[in-house]
Amino acid sequence: MSVCPCVRAEARRRGHDRVYTTWESGEDGPEGFYLKLGFRPTGETSEGQIVAARSAD
Repeated sequence: MSVCPCVRAEARRRGHDRVYTTWESGEDGPEGFYLKLGFRPTGETSEGQIVAARSAD
């Protein structure tokens, strides 16, 4: 499983080297899904949600 190649390509086209997402923490939340896609928490939060990033490569 990987982040949609078109999303990563668009991020690179725009000069970014990382892609970001957020999620709400919780037992039934999507954290495991995003971790499998290579996202790692940045240590930041946005409006109470976990901020995570991964390489755009």
